[in-house]
Amino acid sequence: MKVIKKTLVKKCLEMFNEITENEEDYKKFYEQFGKNLKLGIHEDTTNRTKIADLLRFHTSKSGDDMVSLKAYVSRMKEGQDELFYITGESRTSVANSPFIEGLKKKGYEVIYMCDPIDEYAVQQLKEYDGKKLKCVTKEGLDIDTEEEKKQKEEEKTQFENLCKLIKDVLGDKVEKV
Repeated sequence: MKVIKKTLVKKCLEMFNEITENEEDYKKFYEQFGKNLKLGIHEDTTNRTKIADLLRFHTSKSGDDMVSLKAYVSRMKEGQDELFYITGESRTSVANSPFIEGLKKKGYEVIYMCDPIDEYAVQQLKEYDGKKLKCVTKEGLDIDTEEEKKQKEEEKTQFENLCKLIKDVLGDKVEKV
């Protein structure tokens, strides 16, 4: 049974890769089975990288087209070593999110993950083509240059007293100012 399963999965992945050569056919296939592929990312550890090549997402630069992670990587800015993504309920809500404004200004492309299963799949995928997937809504996103970091530190010291005063006034109503 294990051999049959392994052979079937291998044949299916080969057929899926053949379908990707015709964009229109793959678009129809992906509409029907995209959720199943994402579930495969979550469940099938041995074929995770092969399945990741089959995934398609909308991005901040793709318009109405869906692009593969490979296409995203090929368009990445020089020096970018992370794939930026944002999760949300709809493409409109993530496209208008304030979290991606800074990235868009700097010319970075952001992957829109609007399917509920995307969050589970990305927990397992963690990286693609040696580049980590980075959620833009999590704290610790670092896209600033050295000059910008220095300027922010100067501003931080300049407004340190004001921030301390605001924190004292608001007390336990805020966690951090």
